[in-house]
Amino acid sequence: MGMNMKIRFRKLRWQEWAIFLFVPPLLFSGSVRAGDYLNSAHGSSTIGVLRPIMGDAPPAGFGYSRGNCAHCHEQHASVGGTEPAPVDGAAPYTLFTRNFNTGATTGGPYLESDDFCFYCHNNSASVQPVTNNDYSQVFGCSTTQGPVDIMAAFNQTSHHNLYDVWNFVDNNTAFPWFTSYSNPCNACHNPHKARRNWSAPQDITLSVISRPSDHFSLWGTTAAQTMGGVYGTQYEPPYCASSSNREPAASADAITGRANTPDYVALCTDCHNSSNTIYSTTLGRNLLQIDWSTGDQHGAVAGTGTRALKAPYSSATNYVLSCLDCHEPHGSPNITLLRRRANGGDLLNPITTALADPPGTGTDNSNIELGYLCMRCHQQDSGTGTSATDPPEWHYVHHEVAGHPYTAWRCRNCHGSPWPIACDKCHFHGGTDAWFGTRATGHKTF
Repeated sequence: MGMNMKIRFRKLRWQEWAIFLFVPPLLFSGSVRAGDYLNSAHGSSTIGVLRPIMGDAPPAGFGYSRGNCAHCHEQHASVGGTEPAPVDGAAPYTLFTRNFNTGATTGGPYLESDDFCFYCHNNSASVQPVTNNDYSQVFGCSTTQGPVDIMAAFNQTSHHNLYDVWNFVDNNTAFPWFTSYSNPCNACHNPHKARRNWSAPQDITLSVISRPSDHFSLWGTTAAQTMGGVYGTQYEPPYCASSSNREPAASADAITGRANTPDYVALCTDCHNSSNTIYSTTLGRNLLQIDWSTGDQHGAVAGTGTRALKAPYSSATNYVLSCLDCHEPHGSPNITLLRRRANGGDLLNPITTALADPPGTGTDNSNIELGYLCMRCHQQDSGTGTSATDPPEWHYVHHEVAGHPYTAWRCRNCHGSPWPIACDKCHFHGGTDAWFGTRATGHKTF
């Protein structure tokens, strides 16, 4: 019996050491190998994580190398007799502070302490400041400076509500790897695999994303996982810096643009699909369900009518758009995550030429900013309006273009007041008729 007890004791000690030595790199991903982490943005020996008090040379710090697990994980309550800053007690996954503040339900403004990732993906006052420009700038060729870090991106007019992301993924059986102690950012990013895509935005192997349904792999790293690989010429990359190049990041032509764009549709529709019900705390209602295969004119459903399209699009093709052709993934100064720039131009008020981000508009569904986005790819009326409160009326595309959907007659039967109708009163994700959600087949109710 004594010998058996010794054997069991030794096994236990070995297991304890195994946990101590090897768990930190695996906290979010049971399949992470050393190579995966060392090749990631966080594990790199040149650009990886570096919490100053851990990485500074003694006596100011503890001399841990860049990329070391200890910059995020604390195996013990102290190092050298002192708990490294920030002093915040024990946290799940041995993180140096809690992963996410589940009390942050309103969706902003977020504080650094609300999300573990904000301790680095933040401004110069954070633990390790990391620059992350938005999609419009890195991939859309915007020369206008947007948010320079992730926390700032989330603290704009519209953004993904992190509590809603956390709540939905945690309660969805399709994503068993996610626990109540997980970080909502992990829904789309695996921190032990994510790479630094903005350093070379045309290199698909430097992916920063993982699909929620495939958390342990990077997404978009092969030709088969690109918009071109899935949709071929049905995907037309928008213009970037000018009409001579394409997204992402001024790709030379449409072919390379398709090859350089991950299949963001597959990423987003893991959650935003026609089956999942996602409640928005910010909006106080369920989000619209999206069917990108047969249920949306911007998806794979066959297009109808001339649609008065602008280049590089043609009325002869049924296009499938990438979600990020129109939306920012983190946050935006415009409503409903609309990008600041699309199809080679900023979203501008055509009268004032100001950026379409007037303060105080929030999630007002009557906001005309959606029209500024539509104008990047669709022909609007020219020369209408004399002030910022008198925007283009879109009369031509609705009443005069070949195949127009409406005959101008008894205008106020449809328009009412104010005039014109805001675009999203009739056009929205989930509309299935020929003009994707017109009043004729049941318009959106707010």
